[in-house]
Amino acid sequence: MMPPIKVGDSLDIILSNALSGKTLFKDRSALRSDYIPNNLPYRNDQITSIAQILSPILQNSKPSNLLLYGKTGSGKTAVAKYVLEKFQQATIKHDKQISLAYSNARLAGSEYRVLVDLGQSLNLKIPFTGLPLSEVLQRIFNHISQFNLKTIFVLDEIDFLGKHSYDDILYSLTRSNEHLGSGLLALIGISNDLNFKTFLDPRVLSSLDEEEVLFPPYTVEQLRDILSERVSLAFNKDTVRTSISNLCAALAGSEHGDARRAIDLLRVAGEVAEREAATTVEDRHVRIASQKIDQDRIFNAVKTLPLHEKVVLASVSLLPSISTTGQVFDKYQNLARGISLDPLTQRRVSALLSELDVQGLINANIINHGRHGRTKRITCLVPKDILDEIFSQNSQELHLLHS
Repeated sequence: MMPPIKVGDSLDIILSNALSGKTLFKDRSALRSDYIPNNLPYRNDQITSIAQILSPILQNSKPSNLLLYGKTGSGKTAVAKYVLEKFQQATIKHDKQISLAYSNARLAGSEYRVLVDLGQSLNLKIPFTGLPLSEVLQRIFNHISQFNLKTIFVLDEIDFLGKHSYDDILYSLTRSNEHLGSGLLALIGISNDLNFKTFLDPRVLSSLDEEEVLFPPYTVEQLRDILSERVSLAFNKDTVRTSISNLCAALAGSEHGDARRAIDLLRVAGEVAEREAATTVEDRHVRIASQKIDQDRIFNAVKTLPLHEKVVLASVSLLPSISTTGQVFDKYQNLARGISLDPLTQRRVSALLSELDVQGLINANIINHGRHGRTKRITCLVPKDILDEIFSQNSQELHLLHS
C-alpha cells in the first residue's frame, strides 16, 4: 500500500507542474464567460437584425430602442457585444464616433448604480452615493449634450429593474432624447425572462417596446459545434476527445440549450483533469465539473440576491418543507421587521417567489382550490449548509436564519 502524499509533497508537485509549463490548456481565456469569439455560430439572423436596427446611428440618427430576449446561455450578451465591437471598428475606420456603455442591472443592484455605470462609461465622474436620481440623470444628459455623444447603452438583465419597481429610470432612459439638446442615447435591454414586461408600467412599455430580437435555445447539435471550436482554441492538441465535448453539449443541451453552461463544463473539467496531472480530459472529470458548477451556481445565485429576495428565501427555508404563499408572506413580514426593513406587499413577495422559482432556488407549484382561489405550494431547494454559509457572512442576515 502506497503511503499517503504529504501536504508539502503535494504542494511541491503542484508548483513543479506549474513551473514546468505542463498544461492541458493552450488559451484559457477562450473559455471565459466574457470571451467574444470571432465567429458566433447559429446567430447570423440575430446579428443581422441588431445591426440593421442600430445602423441609423452611423448617419447620426437615433436608432430604435432594442430588447434582446432569450434564456440564459443563448448568446444575447455575446452577440450584442460582438455587433457593437464591429460598429466601433467601422466608426474608427470612417472617422465617426460612438460611445458604448454597459451595465448589468442585477450586479449593479440598484438604479443608482446603473446610472453610475453609464456615467463612468462616458468618462463622467458620479459619486457612488449621495445624489438624487434626478440629479444623476441630468448630469448624464448634460454630458451627452455638451459633447454631442452618440451613445448606445446596453442594459443587461434589464428585468431586474422592472421586477424591483425601478420603472422610473427605465422611463427616463427610454425618453432621454426629450432632454438632450444634442447627441443621442439608444437603449439595448437584455433579458432572460420573456415575461418581464408584465412588471413594467404602461408608460415604460410604450417607450421601450420598439424592436425585439428573440434568441432561441441552442440544440445539442449546435452546442457540439460551438464546443468543437472552443476546444481547438482553448486546449492543446489531443487533450480533449470529441466524446468529451459531446458529453458537455448533451448535459447542457438536455436542460436549457445553455451554451454558457456547456463551455463552463468544458473549462472546469479541464481544470479538474489538470489538477490531477492527467494528460487528457475524461468523462469522470466532466461529471465532477457538473457537480461543482451546480454547487457554485446555487451559492453565487443566493449570495448576489437583493436583500428582500434573501429575506423571502430565508422565510421559505424556515417554514415546513412545503408551505403556502400566505405562510411565507407572514414569515417574511416578521423577518423584515426584525431587521428594520420595510416589508413589501404580498403581491411583490409573490412576484419574488416566482423569480426565485425561475432561478431554481425554490419550487413553487400553483395549486387550484376551485372557488377558494389559487395558492402556491413552496419548497426550498437550496441546501441548508449553503444558506448557513452565506447568511453567516453578514451579521444582519445571520439573524434571519436564527429568528
